[in-house]
Amino acid sequence: MHPRLPGSAVTRLLAELKPKTVTIIGSLPELELADIAGEPAVTELTAAEHKHIARLGLQDLVALGNTLETLPRRDGLALLAGLRDLYARRILVRLLLDRSGWTQADMIALGFCRVWHDDHNLAYYGFDVGTYKTTPDWLNPRNWANPELFDRYRW
Repeated sequence: MHPRLPGSAVTRLLAELKPKTVTIIGSLPELELADIAGEPAVTELTAAEHKHIARLGLQDLVALGNTLETLPRRDGLALLAGLRDLYARRILVRLLLDRSGWTQADMIALGFCRVWHDDHNLAYYGFDVGTYKTTPDWLNPRNWANPELFDRYRW
């Protein structure tokens, strides 16, 4: 990704995702609604209306821009956790790190991955519930709870 072209990175990401329902909270100047493939149902909310996300149900993609910078930290944490756990399959967050009080460590601690960044503290973070955690090797019937071995071994 070219560091001066966040719009192309966002467009490429949206082309890969092909969401059916999209909610935009705040403003993302790099996001062109025409670039979203498949003509999804798009809902736009202002940063002040972020609590209305609960009424919309589960969304394929929620994009936040200029939202965390305007909210108290506690409300921002509650918003990101609610989106991640209840209301969105995928999340894209546009964040100005120097103005928001948020750090990369904060976003990683919430399970987000950095998708794009530039030299001026503008960064995009993403969360995808489908790829959030890979299944560890030990979590399979080959290593434990194998029904074929129930009559051979006694635990």
